[in-house]
Amino acid sequence: MLETRVGYAGGTTPDPTYRSMGDHSESIQIDFDPAVISYQDLLTEFWASHRPTRPSRSRQYASLVLHADEQQRQAAEASKRAMESRFGTMHTDILPLGRFHLAEEYHQKYYAKHGMLGAACPTAR
Repeated sequence: MLETRVGYAGGTTPDPTYRSMGDHSESIQIDFDPAVISYQDLLTEFWASHRPTRPSRSRQYASLVLHADEQQRQAAEASKRAMESRFGTMHTDILPLGRFHLAEEYHQKYYAKHGMLGAACPTAR
């Protein structure tokens, strides 16, 4: 089972909001049970649904993998190298998580609230 929430991360701006996120990027935070799904499986899903072969238009939509510890950093970098060996340069930054700022309530579970929840992530709640 996964639990997700959306927010802003990867930057230094204090108290970012959707209208004023500064140097943060829109992000998703995932709580997961490694006995059910591994971090590697999450990385595989990330790359399967997201192949950033062109630089992002803005910091808001930057491609990021934010890691919580050294083991996650190493796994993220290895997965990026594997993708680059298949598809070329991946414009994805791998950075320490730092602080995650929860987005406003109206952004949480947006697709579910608007009847658009589908096969993209059926186990997320």
